[in-house]
Amino acid sequence: MEEKNLESLRHSTAHLLAAAVKNLWPSVKPTIGPAIENGFYYDFDFSDVFGKASSATKGGASFGKTKISEEDLPSIEQKMREILPSWKEFKRVEVSSTEVRKEFHDNPYKIELIEELVQNKEKISIYQSGDFRDLCRGGHTDKPFSDLKNFKLLSIAGAYWRGDEKNPMLTRIYGTVFPTKEELERHLAQLELAKERDHRKIGREMEIFTQSEEVGPGLVLWMPKGNIIKEQLENWAKQTEEEWGYQRVTTPHITKSGLYHISGHLPYYKDDMYPPMKVDDNEEYYLKPMNCPHHHLIYAARPRSYRELPLRLAEFGTCYRYEAAGELFGLLRVRGFAQNDSHIYCTLDQAVDEFVAVMKLHEYYYRSLGITDYYLEMGLRDPKKKAKYHGDEKMWKLAEKLMREAVSKLDIKMIEKTGSAAFYGPKIDFIIRSSVGREFAISTNQIDLYMGDRFKLKYADKDGKEKTPVIIHRAPLGSHERFIGFLIEHFGGDFPVWLAPVQAMVIPISEKFEKYGQEVEGVFKSSGIRVQLDNRDEKMQAKIRDAQLQKIPYMLIIGEREEKGKSVSVRLRDGRDLKEHKLQEVAEKIAEIIGTRGLDIWNE
Repeated sequence: MEEKNLESLRHSTAHLLAAAVKNLWPSVKPTIGPAIENGFYYDFDFSDVFGKASSATKGGASFGKTKISEEDLPSIEQKMREILPSWKEFKRVEVSSTEVRKEFHDNPYKIELIEELVQNKEKISIYQSGDFRDLCRGGHTDKPFSDLKNFKLLSIAGAYWRGDEKNPMLTRIYGTVFPTKEELERHLAQLELAKERDHRKIGREMEIFTQSEEVGPGLVLWMPKGNIIKEQLENWAKQTEEEWGYQRVTTPHITKSGLYHISGHLPYYKDDMYPPMKVDDNEEYYLKPMNCPHHHLIYAARPRSYRELPLRLAEFGTCYRYEAAGELFGLLRVRGFAQNDSHIYCTLDQAVDEFVAVMKLHEYYYRSLGITDYYLEMGLRDPKKKAKYHGDEKMWKLAEKLMREAVSKLDIKMIEKTGSAAFYGPKIDFIIRSSVGREFAISTNQIDLYMGDRFKLKYADKDGKEKTPVIIHRAPLGSHERFIGFLIEHFGGDFPVWLAPVQAMVIPISEKFEKYGQEVEGVFKSSGIRVQLDNRDEKMQAKIRDAQLQKIPYMLIIGEREEKGKSVSVRLRDGRDLKEHKLQEVAEKIAEIIGTRGLDIWNE
């Protein structure tokens, strides 16, 4: 089914959900119910059903005390199925502002939407199916009775009205729908797999990361095992980028506010930044939300010549952004993150080739990790809102032209998204899809023709004339937080051996062989392998099971035969039993697998 038709199907089913909830709880207040990726939701205010809570939210708005739970979803589904046969069509009715205000007089959320329509001088329409009427612009299936049969309600969550934490908390019910039963079942199976691979669940079980209210929401505490993964990725990136001609820099976590006035981020970006700190006679300092301005100042630290270009400055820079509390999600949406960032300063003639190289570096990283399902999303200006963007028309058109020319030299699918450009230029995001079907916007890339002028960056060309460099922004691995969250779900915790926090576990079959276990551990450590000795007073099978639950690639079983033969019996985390091998040979083989950063856990 085409995406447009699928969106209509999802939006139509959101109406059906609202009708069922309204039927079951007549005093509920429905608000909005859009189609979203892979499904739909509808937000409800149940405060008149269950009463209001006495506590107040940040900003003073009271929570609706929601007693509905996921145990109610089957009853709502049943009511949806009971209602559906009466839904022969979606009938559009245009109404006056007076009529519609009267109809929804007891629903302040609908009234707020109505007033906006009136203010914008838009036509007001109601759509009716069966006995249910809802304020709506449209976008429905023509045959609801036959089209809306394959749905499933999935979950319940809290959501602020219009995403603003100062507004009332509503109850959001999520669901999904597909044209056929087979498509629905495939999607539900994928959701179950995604639930098993949820990075928050695996991250907790494998002791990769934690978060604490005492530290603050959206701020990640990397545990020892998670820190190993983080440092392995960082070391790989540093080694790779050195080979690709990058130079490393380090910049501070804070800066004076004036820097962001030069860049134009203030006041434009202020809502996404932590509040300023006032020090040095009331001088304002900000936690940096991005590394770009700092790198520009490194470029500007001395005169530059065309002979130095392209100059590629790279940093795993720690940044802080004040994401809305309701948007925070494990490692995938945080407030503090370390970004695999770089800025390339080059001539206009070099820009396309440099951008192509940046795209190829992305592909090198992703393919090395077995990530093959990805595409590009080009963010363009919204032509109706040009006032929100900086720079002139000529600059925007040239930046877009250069990026399109670069992409034409690659074999990567690209889609376009109007309205998602940066405030100073178009951008291209790499979107990668995990093995459970979840999409991640990992990396943002730009050819920037704006910031060079803002920062008065110059270089002397071969004729000695001053020119402004083109700036390319790129971050192939995104942030540690988001990329590791992706990898956890993509691999289900079964990391490639080189990334696995513990690569081998030595398991003596009894305490008699602990001394030999220490010898085995020493051999593996001297080969550069992250190894542990399980000398707990537990049965061997229990130790093997625990090692498998911790996703450890190799279990090295030792007993009397192995001690006498200076060998180990090798079991893999996928359950394969490779039997007995000489100790030194196994250590050398695993060290070789780690050194190649390959995806195979064992090869003959």
